Order: sequence, then C-alpha cells, then structure tokens
Amino acid sequence: MKRITSAMLAAFITAGALLCGVSADAGGGEPALGSIVLARHNIDSHTSQIQKKNAKLLKLTPDELAAASFADYDTSDVIIGTEICEFSDTKGDRTGGSIENAIDGSEDNIVTLGADSYTVRSIEGFSGHTELFPSSTVLRAATGKRVRLDCGYGDDVPEYQIVKDKKNIYIENIDFYDFPVLKFENCENIIINNCTFTGFLDNGVVFRGCSDISVINCTFTDCGVRMSDATSEGYSIRIVGDKDAKTENVLIENCTIDHSYGKAISLVGSVDNYVIRNNKISNTVWGAIDYWTPSVSGEYVNVVENNDILNIGFGAPAEDDKAALKSGVGCAAIFAGMGMTLPKSVVKNNTLKNVVETGIEGPYEIIYHNTIKNTGERSATRYTGSTEAVFIKPSADFEQKYVANDIETRGLRCFSSYSGSESEYTAIYILNNKMSLKKTDPTITCNYARSDIEINCKKLKKLVISGNEGMLTTEPSVNIYLSQGYQMDYFDLSNPCMIGAMPESARYCFNIMNK
Repeated sequence: MKRITSAMLAAFITAGALLCGVSADAGGGEPALGSIVLARHNIDSHTSQIQKKNAKLLKLTPDELAAASFADYDTSDVIIGTEICEFSDTKGDRTGGSIENAIDGSEDNIVTLGADSYTVRSIEGFSGHTELFPSSTVLRAATGKRVRLDCGYGDDVPEYQIVKDKKNIYIENIDFYDFPVLKFENCENIIINNCTFTGFLDNGVVFRGCSDISVINCTFTDCGVRMSDATSEGYSIRIVGDKDAKTENVLIENCTIDHSYGKAISLVGSVDNYVIRNNKISNTVWGAIDYWTPSVSGEYVNVVENNDILNIGFGAPAEDDKAALKSGVGCAAIFAGMGMTLPKSVVKNNTLKNVVETGIEGPYEIIYHNTIKNTGERSATRYTGSTEAVFIKPSADFEQKYVANDIETRGLRCFSSYSGSESEYTAIYILNNKMSLKKTDPTITCNYARSDIEINCKKLKKLVISGNEGMLTTEPSVNIYLSQGYQMDYFDLSNPCMIGAMPESARYCFNIMNK
C-alpha cells in the first residue's frame, strides 16, 4: 500500500479527528486507525454497561432474584446503532471496477468503495493479488450505498484462506456472496458492521484466537451450503479459543441469521467476556447458539440475552448431510456441553419457539425470564431423547438459579437434570416459573415418564423448588432421585403439585408443602 508524507498524514489525522470526535493522537498515527479506535471505544463502553447491569443479578439472593422486577435488569435500552462513527473520506470514492485498485490506491487506509460490485480474486493476496484486509484499514461502501463483493478465486488461488495477525479493521455496508469462509486468526480489534453474508459454502465468519471482536447489525443467509459434517461446518458465526492466543471481548449483536446448515453461532473452547444479544435466529438445520468444550475464567459476566430464536432444527439440510435426515441430536436452541461449568454466565430474556431438541441446556449460573415454547417438536422424525425445555447440568462450583421463566412444551419435561458423577453439587433453585406440560402427540419423542421436574443425580447439597405455577396436580409433577442413604443439607418443595419420588432427609431443612 502506498505511504503518505508526514504533512499529509497530519492533515488526514486532523480531518479524521474532527469528523469522528476523537483527539488526533487517539488513533496512534493514522486516520483510519483513529476511526477504528473510536468505534471500538463505543462498543466497549456499550458492552461494559451490559456487563455491569447483568452483574447485579449475580449479587441477589435467590429469593431477591425471584421477587425482582425484570425491568430492573433489562438492557434493551443499551443499544448500538448502525452508524457507530462518521469516517473521514479524504480521497473520495474509489469508483473503479477492481477492488484491488481501490484498496491499493488508498493512501489513507480508508477505502470507500463507490462501484456497485467487485470480484475478489484473493483474500490473503495470493498470486500477486492485493490482500483484502490489511491492518489499520476501514473498508466500507460510499455514503448511502451498499457494495457487493463476489468470490472469484482463480485456479491458482487456494480456496481456504485465513486472515492472520492483523489489527484494527473496520468493515461496513458490504455484501459478501458465495465465499467458502471468511476466517480471522490471531487478530485484534476487528469490527464488522451492517454487512451481509450469503451463500457461504463452508462457514460464514470465523475467529480463532482473536480479541476485541464485534459482529453487529449483520445478516447471514444460507451459510454452509456444502454442509456434510455437523461438527465442523455450516456455522454462520464461529468463535474459537486458542491455547496460544486469548479469545475474548466478543460482541455479537443485532444480527439476523436465517438457515444455517450447521449451527448459527458457535463458541468453541475458551471464549471469555462475551455478549450475544438482540439477534434473530431462525430455520437452522442444527442448533442456534452452541458452546462446545466451553470454559470461562469467571472474571467476567458472560451474557446471552434478548435473542429471538425460532424453528431450530427445521431448516432443510444439504444433500450430503445424511445425519440431519436421521437425528435431531445437536438441535438445541442454547446449548453448552462437554462437562465444564460456566460461572457468572447469564441467559435471560430470550424467546425460544419450535425446537427439535432442548430449549436451554448447560451449566449456567442464572437462567432468568426466558420464554420457551414447543421443545421436542418433530423429534419423532429427527430422533432425539432430549426434548426438555430446560436441561440443567449441575455444578459443584456455584449455585444455579432458574427463575421466572415461561415454559410450555409437549416434550419430556419442563426441567430435567441428570448426572452419574460422584461429585457433590452445590445448589439448584427453581423459583417462580410458569410451566405447562401439554399433551404430547405422535410427532414428539417421549420414551420416559413425563413430569414437570426431575432431578436425578447422586449428591446435591441444596434444592429449592418454590413458587412455580401450572404444575401437574393429577399425576406426579416432581421426582427427585439421589443416592440411597445420601443426606442433603437443605430441601424445600413449596408448590401446588402432585409429589412423586422424594429425597429421604436433609440436615437443616426438609420441607414439603403441597399447597
């Protein structure tokens, strides 16, 4: 990329500072970088407000949490618009038909694309082509326009390319079509705003070992067209931890994801300090928001909130995806698996409707004020035995609170928990939830006796089930199975319901009040 003189650079910095409302030295030396720094600051400030407000939930006792007004902890008013920052445009529109000329001819690293469409010959810069995302670059459409980028890799360019070791990239108002994948590795400060990703062949956007990542106001449609392996392809957004580089400070907000051939949003391994909120996810072939081998530090409040999730496992699979024609395992709406716990993780105010498998499953600390309707749908066709609204993976590290959720399902149960481990788990609270276990039908797989709540583990110190509505009164509603001879510390069951299997005793409190 061409360089500019120090006098020109100083002038550009000043212009960028005036338009972006940031001091001339905030960007560290280039106007594009100054713009990105301000956008990053706005996002970080926004994220910290979400984190701070949600952290208050963790400080409440279970009774206080159950009595709290949800409005006090609703962060819907903490929003980001599509216009994060006004960028300086000292060079005018790059109107040529070649995106390589547009990028290479930009001396100030703010590339404003004026043509309607461009063909991308290489992302990394193979075979003499210009790389698409150099460090400290703003790539955007001209004001009031959108620009289409089509994948046009030649035979001399590898299909699988990775953007590595880059910093400070802002991408805005770009429509990407038919790429294999857009992957970033060991990158910092990447912001993708108001872009679309359509017909991606393997995955949509993937980040591995990256920090300070924001994907906001974007649309993903038909990602994973060549999907043939449910464990590795078809994701619209995938965030992957790396043992050699931290993957943290991630914001996924205001995105629309329709028909992922795999899972819509995937977090793999150690991904910390994240917010996933205000997204609309529909018609996936597999799951919606998925953690695989998750781990977090416990230093941050990690949040999944205000997402609207519909028809999970209902999408039409690719021709080569034979597994999707046989199994619904992997079609949970919000799922965290593989035996780890997620301290300070809050899942709240999400709406989940029509899910082949479980609604919410995992070892979270707070599940609060979610609406979960119709889990286990079509499970007789895409077989899965996990059709609960909420599946609790118990934790020995912290108390788990399931409060004020609205549940209606024809699946197996409203709340289930199972563990064959010898670990002694800390506490589970199921408080002030509305439950409706509807009559099942032939489209729903239920191979076991149905009940509102079943807790089945060997050792659990404390269990409180109180203030819930709509539970069964004419057949067993609650069944608790612990190791024979094990004595709990505390057990309290206070609901209008029919009692099934119960623990034998508790040291400090053993209360059954069938109101």
